[in-house]
Amino acid sequence: MKDNSISLDLYGEIERLGAKDMETCMQCGNCASACPLSTGENTFPRKIYRYLQLGLRDKVLESPEPWLCYYCGDCNTDCPRGAEPAETMMATRRWLMTQYDWTGLARLFYTSPKWQVAAFSFIALFVISLFLLFHGPVITDYVALNTFAPAHYVHIGDEIMILIVLGLLGSNAVNMYFKIMQGTRVPLRLYLTQAPVFIVNYFTQKKWRKCGTGPTSAWARHFFLFSGWVAMEVLVMIFLEAFQTDIVHPFWHPTRIVGYYATIALMVGSASMLYGRWFKKEENLHRYSDFTDMFFLVLIFAIAVTGIFVHFARLGGLPLTTYTIYVVHVGICVGMLMIMLPFGKLSHLMYRPLAIFLTTIKEKAQQESQTDPEILKEQVDQTFEACMQCGTCTGVCPSTEIRNYSPRLIMRNLALDRATDVNVDDAAWNCLTCNTCVEYCPRGIELLDVVKHVRENSVKAGNTPKQLKAPLEMLEKDGTPWPGKRKDRTQWAKDPSLPSYSQDKEYCLFTCCTTAYDTSPTQGSKKGGLALIKLLEIGDVSYGTLGSEESCCGDQADKIGDTKLAASLCEKNTALLKTNCVDKILTSSPHCLNAFKNNYPEIDEEVETVHYTQLLDSLIKEGKLTPLSKVNTTVTYHDPCYLGRHNAIYEAPRQVLQSIPGLELIEMQKNRERSHCCGGGGGGAWQILPMDENHGVQRIREALDTGVEVIATSCPYCIRMLNDAIKLIGAENKIQVRDVAELLLQSVEASYITGHSNSVNQEEYHV
Repeated sequence: MKDNSISLDLYGEIERLGAKDMETCMQCGNCASACPLSTGENTFPRKIYRYLQLGLRDKVLESPEPWLCYYCGDCNTDCPRGAEPAETMMATRRWLMTQYDWTGLARLFYTSPKWQVAAFSFIALFVISLFLLFHGPVITDYVALNTFAPAHYVHIGDEIMILIVLGLLGSNAVNMYFKIMQGTRVPLRLYLTQAPVFIVNYFTQKKWRKCGTGPTSAWARHFFLFSGWVAMEVLVMIFLEAFQTDIVHPFWHPTRIVGYYATIALMVGSASMLYGRWFKKEENLHRYSDFTDMFFLVLIFAIAVTGIFVHFARLGGLPLTTYTIYVVHVGICVGMLMIMLPFGKLSHLMYRPLAIFLTTIKEKAQQESQTDPEILKEQVDQTFEACMQCGTCTGVCPSTEIRNYSPRLIMRNLALDRATDVNVDDAAWNCLTCNTCVEYCPRGIELLDVVKHVRENSVKAGNTPKQLKAPLEMLEKDGTPWPGKRKDRTQWAKDPSLPSYSQDKEYCLFTCCTTAYDTSPTQGSKKGGLALIKLLEIGDVSYGTLGSEESCCGDQADKIGDTKLAASLCEKNTALLKTNCVDKILTSSPHCLNAFKNNYPEIDEEVETVHYTQLLDSLIKEGKLTPLSKVNTTVTYHDPCYLGRHNAIYEAPRQVLQSIPGLELIEMQKNRERSHCCGGGGGGAWQILPMDENHGVQRIREALDTGVEVIATSCPYCIRMLNDAIKLIGAENKIQVRDVAELLLQSVEASYITGHSNSVNQEEYHV
């Protein structure tokens, strides 16, 4: 689960692990331009700097880029501000190791050299003590190493050690896999066909050769050292009984040749790197080195030296010296492997090729987008040319606060013609069509049109998300996205029953499907609808409904991208409205309001569409509704996206609430144009999300922070989503969701009933 909230501790954590001057970076991108390995979407070090500066912990965790850097140091020397990007990348790698490691030892060892040395010393001394207690007969007349330490027993010890090390490193690698992949769907076939990528990069680190102006021998030195390491591991882990023998083979024997090569490679490679880090400190490389970087090389050098000394002592016929150095040699080997491989510097042998492998399969798993940028440009006019990539849309989008979504990246990938099914098609389904991006875009770009057309192309290609297929099928069959039959469309209002519309009626009440087929446990949308009907009766409003002849307004189908279905629903309702000579529509839902105003071109100028809060506000001002009874409660108002940002209706519902005696209206921090979406728009009502990614939960928590008893709203979708959120977090006893009409009725109805009991007619009551 992703958490895109800001981590105030991240900067300090990375700094303690060796990062330098992170605050110096001004995001010019020069470091990324200088790096030949920084390409496509895997840009570094700039992107990592950005995440660190913003405190985006989860974004860093899912980034493979720190592992793709080979630390040539060119970015350090090319930075115009004198920052140290290479050191920051190295420190970020250390931090990632501490995050992958579930034992906590990596963090302990990287932050405390004393603990690292102590842990190594403990393991080395433990191994040495095992030899002292359980060694074989000590023969001093001649060298009998296999009598003192039988190879088959040592081999068993090797196998136990390697199982422990691989278990620790493997479990850490699994953590790394889940953090980087983040639920990316990859077919098994791709894992198998791309397996050579891991193997080749593990053994060759070939990408390092692309590094620019760094030391030309860096890759060669590393390859020489690594080849010696592999050769030694092969001898010890596979051919130990042939390698550890009391027989002195000729110089040209394979075990001696491989053994000499491994020893020389380990000694020369580690000594060369130690010299570069400790003494030379090249200007663009190794100006700073962590203790672990030094300690690991010292241990490799010590392993090589003690190993060759064992050989020399054996050739010299020195039994006790051979046994003693052998025990020390094995102690250093085991201590180094147990500490450095799962928890220290050596772990990059696993992490780096794995990062390259995962990056490769993620790229291979992506398919070409179903959206043709050229056709899209025609559909949305000059959107791409107008976008200046300022990122305002991403900055204000409520989805970016709780999930990995960026409207700006969709625009950028389309504009650069690098759109894929993942970075554009799938990403577009995270949009809730709340219109915040359009509201705040400094260039006035209709970004929702882009999202809508991307979705349309996905739907046409048969890639509709699974959770949206059932609502679309029900819309096509019964004219509603919720379970229910067309003939039952008016069953929600049996008492009082809905009058039929006729030409002499002023308003045609169009009921939202969410109200008409409210199957939620609280039936909050239905309660709001019933309250509205009673208020219309009290206010003596002339209205009627077209009942079961109505179909869904088509808003959800339109925003989901099923334009064919949306057009069909629009055509049916248009014909129905024209046949019945409707000239005023009263909507209970902002979604219906928006649809009739913007998606029904044939009635756009002929029919006036009004939201019920606008009508209630007018009835109160005209004296046709008089809220007299006190409603002693504290209320905060949630602005529905489709009423507020889409149609700029902010004051009418507030004026209705403020007209109620005893009611105290307290605003949430995010209100009006800045209101946080409930999560129900654009198909979001059918998504099942974790609690931390649920927009309704975020909104209820914000409402709870105000200390109110009621969160009022004027949208059936919002009522449903917010009620679900209250249940999800177990806040039923702390706050309740109520429709604006319910609260008004509570104040008006008591006075109306009193008036009727005293035989006061409606006209006198209004006066």
